[in-house]
Amino acid sequence: MPAPEDFWSYFGAVATYLAVLAVPGGVVGWAAGLRGWALAGLAPLLSYAITGLAGPWLAIAHIPYGPLSVAALTLLLAAVLYGLRRLAAARGWLTPDAGEPAWTRRAHLAVAACVTIAVAVSIAVVVSGRGGTTAVFQRWDTVFHANGIRYIAETGDGSLTGMGTINWYPDGSFYPNAYHLVGALVYQLSGTSIPVTLNAITMPVAGLFALAMAALVRQLGGRAVFAGSAALVAGGATTGAYESVSSGLLPFALGIVLTPLAAIALQRFLARPGVDTGAVLALSATGLLAAHSSALFGAILFAFPLVVQRWYRALRGRRVDGVPEGRRAWRVVGGDVLRMVPVMVVAGLASAPMILGAIGFTSGSYPYHAWGSHMPVWKALAMLATFKQVLPVPQIWLTVFLAIGVLTLVALRRMRWLVLSALGLSALFVVVACFGGEEWVISLSRPWWNDRFRLMALASIPLCLLAAHGMSETQRWLAKVASGRAWVRARPWLTGRVGLATAVLLVVAMAVLTGGFYRAANAKTVSLLYYNGLPGEVVPPVSQDEIDAMDHLGTLGIPADQKVLNDRLDGTAWMYALTGVHPVAGHYDAGVAPPDALYLAQHFADYDTDPGARAAVRRLNIHYVLVGSGTIRRDTPIARGLQHLDGHDFLQVVYRNPGAVIYRIVK
Repeated sequence: MPAPEDFWSYFGAVATYLAVLAVPGGVVGWAAGLRGWALAGLAPLLSYAITGLAGPWLAIAHIPYGPLSVAALTLLLAAVLYGLRRLAAARGWLTPDAGEPAWTRRAHLAVAACVTIAVAVSIAVVVSGRGGTTAVFQRWDTVFHANGIRYIAETGDGSLTGMGTINWYPDGSFYPNAYHLVGALVYQLSGTSIPVTLNAITMPVAGLFALAMAALVRQLGGRAVFAGSAALVAGGATTGAYESVSSGLLPFALGIVLTPLAAIALQRFLARPGVDTGAVLALSATGLLAAHSSALFGAILFAFPLVVQRWYRALRGRRVDGVPEGRRAWRVVGGDVLRMVPVMVVAGLASAPMILGAIGFTSGSYPYHAWGSHMPVWKALAMLATFKQVLPVPQIWLTVFLAIGVLTLVALRRMRWLVLSALGLSALFVVVACFGGEEWVISLSRPWWNDRFRLMALASIPLCLLAAHGMSETQRWLAKVASGRAWVRARPWLTGRVGLATAVLLVVAMAVLTGGFYRAANAKTVSLLYYNGLPGEVVPPVSQDEIDAMDHLGTLGIPADQKVLNDRLDGTAWMYALTGVHPVAGHYDAGVAPPDALYLAQHFADYDTDPGARAAVRRLNIHYVLVGSGTIRRDTPIARGLQHLDGHDFLQVVYRNPGAVIYRIVK
């Protein structure tokens, strides 16, 4: 039976998730020399890197994946990095860290408060979006993620194909599984149900985005107001994390919110090449690849303009971080490239199972279906500028700040590369949204499945930072105006507080004008995750009747070597995640499904007269059948082989409710 879904179960699961993100990555990051905001920001990505590496490599070594094995690997990796760093320092191979521009203690606390607000907003959005519905996610791929988390937790198999065996048996199917590996730890340590675990992982997703954005601004020398604004914008922008979550693209949303951290790791390595910064960069790249195959591609597109700006400064003869004055530009470029080679080699070797698995998957038989969007260019540009794609209401205040940010680009200084990043990623979105059916566009955007929704999320990263820059410059202007007032100059004790007062005023005004940083609009977006459509318009494909039937199925003592026959589209694919009982169809996706599963979907009703159906039942060791009601595709009925089963003498009803029925095969 699933664990109860009450406040404390959710609180415990969220707290466990945050601990899993903070502790492994924090320990390894500290050992590698990370401190301050860089450590806080990169810790979640490093935790995903550690678990993403632990799963497949432990599977290769035939060692079960779990909290103890992850803890052991974390300590081992931390010890190796700490030892290498001490050795490099003793040999004089490490140059001193230039450090970050000074922030006051008050500035640190203010930015931390903004990140905390963003985390709270993110949790409130998901809780509000959940509303009064079941905690079970309703969108397409969420059942695969739910089954995968339970499979890893129950079997200890963290391989890149193992969790796919719930649907693509007996060999499974490749999928980068850091999301599921972390989820399995949360599920085991918190003792909650799979739906609660998935909700707990989803709740702070925009908060992680906010932390990453604030840490990036800090690393690149931005003002504290800029960093705090970046956190608040990230926590409120619909096109950042929330749209991906609403579509059920959970690992992809994770990859998006971790993407800004790639620029932190890259900038640290370029400014001070060394074994410690190189290790962090290699682990960051591995963590992105393990989170989602497209995340590393997206991070390269996002962060490479930082390198372009660096090389452009070298060509202009200006100061470049980590390079002695007077060094020729070609030596700067060549040095950066050469120093990057060993980092790429280490990252490539560490992530070899993922790279080889991805190559095999793309060259395999799994079908690739391009979306082929064809919207007008002006409409795509309007979506980018107004931070909206799913809902009709634009986020007008983010648009205002984006415009201010564009008009004050000169003030970006070391972060002017964001303009190039925004232009490049926005252009990629426009091309896919407007010309998505062209073959060259399909090939170009294949890492993102030719999906404009995914590319909008990627483009939103630099756009959010530009909007945050506009918000920061607005505060600077307000502070300048206020400081010039005679009544302020006449009161010296006010002079040092004008900046803080205007920043607080701007944040409060933003919260009021946007209704709590667009909480309601984002909650409406996230509600699609639970309804598979706008609230009230459709019935969730995983109904409460089906959940009750699956719960009853879990009480029948069905062993793990038996499968239960079910329809692929009616919601019963969740039975493994909810009860541990193995379904014949463990995912809505029928791509390269097992032949026996496909045959029974069409011919099981002919069991009495069809030897092929009886043989398939024997091969899959099926003794029970569960049929629900309704399907995730509203225009597709339940499979023909599972229709009108009442009255057949080879079946006996063992459970029935208004929306689901369980049969036992008696012949």
